[in-house]
Amino acid sequence: MEISWKVDLNQRTNNLLLSTIPDKVMFAIARQTLDMSIPIIPMSDKVNHSGTLRRSSGKGESGVHRDGEGYYIGSFTDYASYVYMMDDNTTNWTTPGTHSQWFGRTIRENGKVILENAVNETWKDYF
Repeated sequence: MEISWKVDLNQRTNNLLLSTIPDKVMFAIARQTLDMSIPIIPMSDKVNHSGTLRRSSGKGESGVHRDGEGYYIGSFTDYASYVYMMDDNTTNWTTPGTHSQWFGRTIRENGKVILENAVNETWKDYF
């Protein structure tokens, strides 16, 4: 028994699939990665305990920024890249549950769920 199925997309649906939806999915991935990373971003530095590093991650347009290549997230302090690369095994974090490489850790541990949620959320908004 053979079953064949042909899908003919109308122009509107085809345009959404090829242009709008991938952009929205990428935004949703960036947004969810940032949101899930916030609790593990180091809160206090040893000097002023201000939480600047964590707060700097949510600045701008909801913390997700766009450039010519797509979207990016970051922690925007002059020392963020130094803290990001610290060794989790040898660093005594001042805030329990925080880690280095917070964005990479989040995507490694939750990437499949983030992608599924982003696709489902975007799809739901259009169809």
